[in-house]
Amino acid sequence: MRTIAVIGKNFGDEGKGFACSRLASSLKKSLIIKHNGGGQAGHTVEDPEGKWRFIHHQIGAGAEYHVPTLFADSFMPDLFQLGKEVKAFTERFGFQPILYSEKNARVTTIDDVLLNMGAEVARGKNRHGSCGMGIEECVQRNAAGYGITLEELATMTKQDLLHRLKQIRKEYTGRRAKILGIYPLNPYYEMLNNETVLENFVEEVKENVKILTLVDADRKWLEEFQHLIFETGQGLLLDQDYEVYAPHLTSSKTGIHNPAIFLAKRGLSLEEAIYVTRPYVTRHGNGPLSCEVDRSELPGVGEDLTNQPNEWQGILRYARHKSLKDFFEPVLRDRDSLNDLDRKEQIKTKESPETIETTDAVETTETTEHIVVTMRSTRPGFSKLPKLFIFITQLSETGNQLYFDKGNIPFESLQKAGEELGIQCISDTEWR
Repeated sequence: MRTIAVIGKNFGDEGKGFACSRLASSLKKSLIIKHNGGGQAGHTVEDPEGKWRFIHHQIGAGAEYHVPTLFADSFMPDLFQLGKEVKAFTERFGFQPILYSEKNARVTTIDDVLLNMGAEVARGKNRHGSCGMGIEECVQRNAAGYGITLEELATMTKQDLLHRLKQIRKEYTGRRAKILGIYPLNPYYEMLNNETVLENFVEEVKENVKILTLVDADRKWLEEFQHLIFETGQGLLLDQDYEVYAPHLTSSKTGIHNPAIFLAKRGLSLEEAIYVTRPYVTRHGNGPLSCEVDRSELPGVGEDLTNQPNEWQGILRYARHKSLKDFFEPVLRDRDSLNDLDRKEQIKTKESPETIETTDAVETTETTEHIVVTMRSTRPGFSKLPKLFIFITQLSETGNQLYFDKGNIPFESLQKAGEELGIQCISDTEWR
């Protein structure tokens, strides 16, 4: 079984959908695994011949090639929106996508979304630049002890689910709204107190949960597939723990963490990590952006048809890459984070309830720009570091160059710099 993680190198919108779709279309018996965030993703896939274009939110990018999708338990599905996406997908491709989910995946509710939107309105000029899809509020509600899993939702009657949601509103939502500064003048206040909103949500999600097949995704079940492709939402610089850009972050792990843990629990390891970037940097939402420029200052770069201006994230912003050191640093940092996982995480496999003990023997080698750490461990799942790739999309826009603050760099030069760090750089033209 080959295991691959596709990860955004920057702030998202790098071309992860294209990468996942190309992998899924070329690798036999693949499974796409959604493992972070929820309905906020917008991964665009286009037919190489230009016959169709589809934006994937929760359906795995590659499903158009009849490749199934699995929602891992770290994914927070939005069942209210899922039905619309499945309908659009079916109309476009002529068949319904195959969607699996782990039973304990946490459901995003309509009140999570409304709290998220209301909070952004309340922040005024200090908006975080959220997608407005309720991910942070889903995390907070679950942490407070008011979670609902997919299995629970599927087994509840409509009446029981409505009662549960009303109870959460009474005991939690009102208190949370006050903390977020959502008061009667806020346009989302009334909806957070409107029972019809909950009733409509219940009707929709009880119907849409039927789209999913709930499974115990243990190692035996996964072994039905030859390739596991982890499709990651957003990008490394938006990771919940990357404090440099706080508070303009997402509420999930956006790098190697979730795939590594998922596999380790099943006695498997991640073999390849593919980090995706454009020849320049984009950011949709508020927050710092080094070397920011107007799109007109990036020769050849055209309008982005997916990331159009919207109320929640504003316009798509552009920047040059800062330096070669900064270009590779997020990837190396993400790779090295497996050392911390190896030392700190107590992994219990689905095959055995016993905790796997770890002993480390760490070797370090130094390059001109970074300390490269090679890890060895007796723990299944972390016994080796994955091969690292950087996949550069949209090079055709820039004449096979990458735009840096101090001047443009040919793709071939980037390849050589990557090789010195143990990273293979790949052009999107190689995958066409």
